[in-house]
Amino acid sequence: MQGLIACFGEVLLRFAPRGGASLRDTHGLDLHVGGAEANVAVGLANLGLATRMITILPENDLGMLARKQLAAQGVDCSGIGSGAGRMGSYFATPAIGVRRGDVLYDRADSAFARFAADNFDPEAALEGARHLHLSGISLAVSETASSATRALAKAAKTRGLTLSVDGNYRPSLWEVAGRDPRPAIAELVAQADLFFGNHKDVSLLLNAEFPGDGEDRRRAAAEALLSEFRNLSTIASTARHVDEHGAHHLVGRIDMREAQAQSATRILANVVDRIGTGDAFAAGVLSGWLADPDNLSNAIERGMALAALKHYTPGDFSLATEAELRGAMEGAADVAR
Repeated sequence: MQGLIACFGEVLLRFAPRGGASLRDTHGLDLHVGGAEANVAVGLANLGLATRMITILPENDLGMLARKQLAAQGVDCSGIGSGAGRMGSYFATPAIGVRRGDVLYDRADSAFARFAADNFDPEAALEGARHLHLSGISLAVSETASSATRALAKAAKTRGLTLSVDGNYRPSLWEVAGRDPRPAIAELVAQADLFFGNHKDVSLLLNAEFPGDGEDRRRAAAEALLSEFRNLSTIASTARHVDEHGAHHLVGRIDMREAQAQSATRILANVVDRIGTGDAFAAGVLSGWLADPDNLSNAIERGMALAALKHYTPGDFSLATEAELRGAMEGAADVAR
């Protein structure tokens, strides 16, 4: 595979209570570097693909920490600029048993939110890249970050890159932004080749409801989105159900106009860390789709295998190697000796 994969978005610090405590009761917090697009870059890098992170980090020790951890995972950090502002962060209370998880964002006035267009050259950031991955989160962070995201997407298409967009709709961020998410997300999807999102994301974009349940509803939503956005060729999505015993039932599918593929349901018990599993899915799908966009079964199975592995990896990053992904695809659960 020639050319690297560029990922653009805000790099965050995640603070999580230790021992399953809630934020209001904890006496200690674990720290992880993450962020949706950075998670994809790291996931792909650990599979052996060349990746570059494009973002702005503050000129302080926290910005240096984030840069060092990305570089340690094999991500090219030449696209990371420095700017005024603080390090964006979020506090994550894990879902345990009947207690739902919760995320509290603290990213106002971050270096990325204050994105300095004067310090950003889209052409230079995309030099040597064959693909760009974005998400709807960057559109919600601030007006300047939204403008930079849209400018980078246009530059990528002008250069002939393929483009993937993860809807990643975050209601709390859009509520703070006070802007309608539809126009900005639709502008990206109109340029995208691959979209990550389920029927709920499609309902938001098209302001339409899709009746029914399961595979039929997801196919109907995909067909509607593919009909509306003619440049779009592929949609990848997952559906999750958590049963009364706490096991996660996860299924993935991928849709094109004339073809589709759906994975078998994976049942994941004793989950360690759910955060970043959607980004691992995106990385797995991308690793297959970029190699062969018509082999839908391979792309969706790679996405599901990497997502499954991430459920048992603490932190935001997917650390699985290509060999481990292949083992998960084959159902290997024994000890390799």
